[in-house]
Amino acid sequence: MQYFYRFLVIIAFGLIAYLFGSIPNSVLIGKLFFKKDPRDEGSHNPGGTNAGRVLGKKAGVAVILLDGLKIVLPLYTTFFLFTKCEPLMTFMGYTTNNDFNVFGIGNTLCELIIYVVALAGIIGHCYSVFLKFGGGKAVSTYLGTGCCLSYMTFILCGSIFFGTLKLKKYVSLSSLLCTAAFTLFSWILYIIYACNYSNIDVINTLNCLMWFGNGPSICIYFPLTMTIGNIILVIKHIPNIKRLKEGTELKITWMK
Repeated sequence: MQYFYRFLVIIAFGLIAYLFGSIPNSVLIGKLFFKKDPRDEGSHNPGGTNAGRVLGKKAGVAVILLDGLKIVLPLYTTFFLFTKCEPLMTFMGYTTNNDFNVFGIGNTLCELIIYVVALAGIIGHCYSVFLKFGGGKAVSTYLGTGCCLSYMTFILCGSIFFGTLKLKKYVSLSSLLCTAAFTLFSWILYIIYACNYSNIDVINTLNCLMWFGNGPSICIYFPLTMTIGNIILVIKHIPNIKRLKEGTELKITWMK
């Protein structure tokens, strides 16, 4: 019965994260400050890129940041609750056994709920209950998840995104490449971890990439979450991929 209650806690946090991720920032900003819906113009997408195209650059940046925060706030709240709050940790079956294993450090239920919240937020953004299960293309929320987990998001994704954007001028292509690279990075990091989980020096070094050991630990849920998130992102970008192949995808004009 206790496992059933733990399962309900995970579901409850996932639903809250989904609702938080479902908040349509571009639509709210458009209607409140510009008296227009960004879905009515441009690519008709409620994401940050189209918000910038329809509402202006400042509004677009605001939407991107707010969409990222839809992941950052729930994820870090959950992280601190289930790594610092002893009553909750005890309820979820956390023990003082911090032995490293191939799946992660210590009890994995407390880690699982952190990644469930991240993934639920991405799904909420892409399939918002407030937009009849339509939504953005996952880029801001995927990168928001990555930023919560590792500072390498800024280095790896930032360099690939802006490098590709400068060369090719396609936001969609830049987004697809940088998120694919981070997904690959998450698996490489986890595989190295799994092959060296008994070597405390290697593990400590790897965890330094996860916000210097102060963020969620490396575990199997890390690459799985980034992979599922990336699959959702690719699915949402299928029309863009078709336009890229046909040579009809819109290029940006603000970067030379």
